[in-house]
Amino acid sequence: MLSALAFSALGQTNLAGSGTTNPSRYFWEAADILEARNINPTHITYRAVGSSTGQKEFLGDPEDAFDPATSTANFTALNDFGAGDIPMSSARYASLISTGRNMVHVPFALGAIGVFHSVPTSALGTHGKLSLNACDLAGIFTGKITSWGHPAIKAKNPGMSASAPIMVAHRVKGSSSTAGFTEYLKAKCPAVWTGAAGATVEWAVGTGAQGSGGMSGYIADNAYAIGYVDAGHGHGEGLSEVALQNKEGVYLTTLEADIGAAATAALAQGDVIPTDPTADFSAVNLYDMPGNSTWPITMISYFYLEKDLSYKDADVVSLMMAFVNFVLSAEGQEIAVENKFSILPPSLVAYNDATLASIVTPAGMVSYAFESASSTKIINGQLDHVISGKRQSFADYERKKMKEDIEAMQAKIVQLSSMVTALGGCSDAEWKAAAEAAGWRPPCAKAARRLLEDDQTTRFTAGDDDDDDDGHTLTQKPSLRRLTSTVSALAK
Repeated sequence: MLSALAFSALGQTNLAGSGTTNPSRYFWEAADILEARNINPTHITYRAVGSSTGQKEFLGDPEDAFDPATSTANFTALNDFGAGDIPMSSARYASLISTGRNMVHVPFALGAIGVFHSVPTSALGTHGKLSLNACDLAGIFTGKITSWGHPAIKAKNPGMSASAPIMVAHRVKGSSSTAGFTEYLKAKCPAVWTGAAGATVEWAVGTGAQGSGGMSGYIADNAYAIGYVDAGHGHGEGLSEVALQNKEGVYLTTLEADIGAAATAALAQGDVIPTDPTADFSAVNLYDMPGNSTWPITMISYFYLEKDLSYKDADVVSLMMAFVNFVLSAEGQEIAVENKFSILPPSLVAYNDATLASIVTPAGMVSYAFESASSTKIINGQLDHVISGKRQSFADYERKKMKEDIEAMQAKIVQLSSMVTALGGCSDAEWKAAAEAAGWRPPCAKAARRLLEDDQTTRFTAGDDDDDDDGHTLTQKPSLRRLTSTVSALAK
């Protein structure tokens, strides 16, 4: 028996997953890599629809269908695997068990929910950063604290001069970020956060934002705003992060924290993550785990897998297990980091190994072996069911080259930005010396100083692509085009 979306036909094996949007780029890249490295024709798709929808399509309850009257769902999985940043809900887990099925949760990455703001740096006070605790956040997001000048905020931020109204942003529709954020506030500060917690809540204050992009956009576009978003996305957009107090009383940002420490602490406690991977995981969370460097709102991203896969097509299951194992491999975890996730700690890797070994696979299934790019398996590497790192696609080659080029460009942006900014008040001789030290041809000093002095106060945002022809405007977050044209003009 095959799922509705996965089948083997005409020699091609198809694999279909669905669920959380957060790892969509991560999964799409992993799928492309496996398709290119597999000698057998395969097609792997991942439908980014959200954690809750991934759970519903894994359960297959006809009542959850967009149009129940035309749905063919009958409590069988409509995806080959689901994925989510939250555990399977207790109600859906109970429904799945009642149909005679069983499932396992397989963690594949760790993420952090960060709190970001747009309070001007000049108004933050002596520490140059904004420090808050859970009750401060609960007060802000329930409308009990409405001004940046509130005594509770100023007490933690000496010298802070901000007093403007707080512009609150929150997610709309169901969101795993909302679930993590509100469940943390409910657990940590129930006296202030007295309402419900979960993926969807009724907000007392604030402006609704669609998706992580909408949230970060609102914070960037509105001064004195605050909101929550997965930390990788927030930092990728260049937002300022709140230093949040953890269980040990330490104020830190996600960049200063050890994200994996929360999972390590949870496994060490023995009562947070079930020892039985087929158990109900709905109560599992990594909020407010102990440790000086532990981040207090850490999320686990899971694969939802059937415990008994003996009824499915052997080639589909073999490909699915290869996909899961690749995501969990050292190479796969490096891709996770590139996509702003944190790698699994060794204790969770060992937990996953035991879980995957317990899955019942179809009789006669041939598992995929892996050949790395750095180690050739002569003859064996060319056999069926080998995922070979020696076998690449041109698209994968180009993607890697583009990454290298982008990293080099970003490094040049940093160098040029600091050079242009620092030299605004230099003498002619200092300007020339700095340019020579950086490997640039000494510029015409008079032109350099004129360009710098004329435009020191003009600032643009990252990626500015206006059509003015000044070619030398100083930027706060400069694009490579503008910086290159600036230095080129100065070096003539």
